[in-house]
Amino acid sequence: MKKRIYQVGFLLILFMCVFSQYSIAQTMVKGSVSEANGDPLIGASVTIKGKLTGTVTDINGNYSISVENSDAILVFSFIGFTTREEKVGSRQKIDVQLSASTEGIDEVVVVGYGTQKRQSVTGAVAQVSGEELLKAPVGNITSKLGGLVSGVVALQQSGQPGSDGASILVRGSEAKYIVDGIERSFSEIDPNEIATVSVLKDASSASVYGLDANSVVIVTTKRGRVADSKISFTASYGISDNAVMLEMLDGPGYAYWYNKAREMDGDEPVFSSEHIEKMLNNDPSDGWGNTNWYDETFGIGNNLNLNMNATGGTEKIKYFVSLGNYQQEGNVEGFNYDRLNLRSNIDASIAKNLTLTFDIAGRIEDRKRPGYSATPGDWNNIPQQAMRAHPYVPMEIDGIPVSTRTASSYVNPLAASALTGYSNVKTNILQTNLALKYNVPQVKGLSLKFMSAYDVSYQTSKSFSTPYFTKIATLPTAATKDISYVYTHDARGPNTSLVEGLSHYSILTTNTSVNYENSFGDHNISALGLIETSQQDGNKFGAYGYDFDILDLDELDFATLDEKNNVSGSSYVKRKAGFLGRLNYDYKRKYLAEASFRYDGSYVFGGMIKGKRWSPFPAGSLGWRISEEDWFKNSINNVDNLKLRGSIGLTGKTDIDPYYFLSTLSFLEDPALVINGTGLSGLMTSKPANINLTWAKALQYNLGFDLSMWNGLLGAEFDVFYKYVYDMLGSVSSTYPDSYGGYVFGYANENKQDHKGFELVLTHRNKIGDFSYSIGVNGTYTLRRWLKYGDSPNTPDWLKVTGKEVGSQIGFIALGLFQSQEEIDNSPLIVGKDVRVGDIKYLDRNGDGVISYEQDRGYTGKSSYPKFVGGITFNADWKGFDLSMLWQSGLGRDVALTGVYSSGIMDNTSMTRPFYHGGNSPVFLLENSWREDNTNGEFPRLSLVPASSNNAYSSTFWYRSGDYIRLKSLQLGYTFPVKWMRSFGADNLRVYVEGQNLLTFSELEKYNIDPEQPGVSNGYYPQQRVISTGIKLTF
Repeated sequence: MKKRIYQVGFLLILFMCVFSQYSIAQTMVKGSVSEANGDPLIGASVTIKGKLTGTVTDINGNYSISVENSDAILVFSFIGFTTREEKVGSRQKIDVQLSASTEGIDEVVVVGYGTQKRQSVTGAVAQVSGEELLKAPVGNITSKLGGLVSGVVALQQSGQPGSDGASILVRGSEAKYIVDGIERSFSEIDPNEIATVSVLKDASSASVYGLDANSVVIVTTKRGRVADSKISFTASYGISDNAVMLEMLDGPGYAYWYNKAREMDGDEPVFSSEHIEKMLNNDPSDGWGNTNWYDETFGIGNNLNLNMNATGGTEKIKYFVSLGNYQQEGNVEGFNYDRLNLRSNIDASIAKNLTLTFDIAGRIEDRKRPGYSATPGDWNNIPQQAMRAHPYVPMEIDGIPVSTRTASSYVNPLAASALTGYSNVKTNILQTNLALKYNVPQVKGLSLKFMSAYDVSYQTSKSFSTPYFTKIATLPTAATKDISYVYTHDARGPNTSLVEGLSHYSILTTNTSVNYENSFGDHNISALGLIETSQQDGNKFGAYGYDFDILDLDELDFATLDEKNNVSGSSYVKRKAGFLGRLNYDYKRKYLAEASFRYDGSYVFGGMIKGKRWSPFPAGSLGWRISEEDWFKNSINNVDNLKLRGSIGLTGKTDIDPYYFLSTLSFLEDPALVINGTGLSGLMTSKPANINLTWAKALQYNLGFDLSMWNGLLGAEFDVFYKYVYDMLGSVSSTYPDSYGGYVFGYANENKQDHKGFELVLTHRNKIGDFSYSIGVNGTYTLRRWLKYGDSPNTPDWLKVTGKEVGSQIGFIALGLFQSQEEIDNSPLIVGKDVRVGDIKYLDRNGDGVISYEQDRGYTGKSSYPKFVGGITFNADWKGFDLSMLWQSGLGRDVALTGVYSSGIMDNTSMTRPFYHGGNSPVFLLENSWREDNTNGEFPRLSLVPASSNNAYSSTFWYRSGDYIRLKSLQLGYTFPVKWMRSFGADNLRVYVEGQNLLTFSELEKYNIDPEQPGVSNGYYPQQRVISTGIKLTF
């Protein structure tokens, strides 16, 4: 099959070359392009319809272009103006005026495997320009889409350099990412390279991409055009700090609340007034201090962004080349990220009717961190140490770092950042596209195209863990009265260790297509046929070494503890293929229809049963531009465009690792057979196969309308959608009785969900004299539910997943805090869990008189992903000054201060139990805890030694509203007059200041907690507030 596809591609290239030798005479056409008031339009695009040939107007609005014959049609376009077409005929001079169109129905929108005018789109498609993405500090662009594009939820839970991207959902589902026609990640692309980002949100637009394409994000990079060469240089520098800073107890505060907690437990205080005086005397020699470890750990970082690009071309060859460098120095010592981006996009007319496109993009990513990480789930991570370190000690004594004890280790976040070694990951990525397109002269509108893409990635990692010595403080007791220290190595032990890894993958993608586009009177038709293949090969290798006599020789050859040294490795191959057919039809640009059919196959599923490995994905959509009807025009004024549209389609997703259609084997722990006294290993089936596994599918419906009024002064888009997801792949082991002995297949197509909601977009653009502005408001509501899940039959209804919101958080229902012993005596309790006045009281959901883990837990909390996301954009220009801002919001979500850890265990966090894990505490928790003098306290009883783990369970008591509104970005710029810059030999100079995450409004503000923090957190790297200044110079 694959060989045949390559043969088809080769024959197509040969066919192009054979028919590319025709040539005819050229005619020169000249003219000017201006606004309705006569002012020249500088840089307006003038192209030949259906060709790559084009030019742009000069500073006086003039142009000249060569055409093949009198049938040629010139297309005149400029951003913010209505596109106009003129047939050349016998004319050699064509002057045109373009009228302002702020709504953009003639905007070209990138869709699957092509482009369409906005007025012809019948699916749910949103598009944002690269210029919009640049109106904020440059970095990972995933975090910029939320609030900017309707339907997109972006949740950013880290600010760590190189790991500060957002997780994205489109209408409740993960998206497939396409960059320049190929499936690729886009998060680390330099925003200066991006022309547009399109989001295909319904099945009729997204299903053409087949596998895992419930929705699609398409990134199109910039290309050259016929114009003089332009070189642009952009530079910006900014500083960063935590967008929200936790307030932890200082030394005297710790002493006060620690003594108070002991008093509540019936114990004697350990901190005295003399101790507090020593904390404040600024003399570390006595062993006391007053250190704000959190503030000392999270300081000020900086960002540097540089980009230089060049664009231009002739009718024969056009180019866009870009070189960029982005550097992040984190506000925690040792965390850095350095990215180098290179891109070259070339379009060439190599023969008559034959064009070649060659793109190459390279990226070098260098991520560095200390020996300890900042990942929330990692042991003793640095943000966790910053929260837990005791504040009553100095940072160091006689140059030796000071650590304080916690329940499982001792901590010093500053030493953990500076003295623990390093972990470096370097990634080198090369991406290439090569395409040939042949316009068949014998058949008008017919073109053939072959594209091949080859991507390769090499990643090396090296982690060198070096111990350091520290003085460990021991808290005074009622008996010892004073602080003491022990000198020893840090919590990881005395051994050095080195871990090195290497991973590599390559992806070869081919795309062979036939496209036909033509008009027959008032009937317009386009058709696409396509064959696509993809193969990915990869391997991983890792090696471990322990004990190094000379730390400067951090190479595996110098590891001395041979018995612990180890190596590991693996490899994989992934293959998939697909076929696509699509037909578009419209009558008078008024009645619109589209139908598509994708047929994909994946290696993830077996081919033993027909219809399991290969799956069809049909889709269709209709549109009616009701504003083009004569009766509408005659009866309703001021409506520029009103289009009704609807779609239905099927999409598919794999959702699991490959080869579950095969039985898996594992080695027996004991010898299977003994021969001559020697035990021989044996294998047994660990998981039986499920040969019926197939794709999860989503049947999607969408209805919507697009409206523009008063020549674009008001624009509106509205969509309602419903997505029925069935045959979802899920684990089924728990649905079988114990009598099976666990001998059941791992996954089956059992589960079902539905996602439903609506989207609204409102826009207003206007120009008053020299002042122009635009306002955009968008909002998306999505409700996700489990319609069916593999629940155990004996599970209580409230503990079953079926019927619950997707992402719901599990826990007990809390009824507040016990206020008296009598209330405790007359209330159901968790068996074996003692409680005291001020502890949490739970609801007995099944009424059996006790609170039990098995019968009274349930799904009670909202998802961490918001149900409603919205954004407000504002842009303004006045006499060279420009202002832009983006407000972002997320509503209908919960943040769990404590809950279920990733291991499945429920426990407290530093946000919910005072002095949790033997560490420090945030101020809000102590000040608002229940005490005899504060019986209305928000949090449970202040205690060092709780009566039991009663308060540690996930419950509604610990859920807080995660709703927020955030000023995501703000930019103010000034562009110097062109006539000033011409005298210096430049075309344009713009300077600007900008900020990101400048303001946040949330209920969690009173705790100094970021609303996008990870749930159940004991410390993480917060989102960053960035303030930058920059310059853009064009020659």
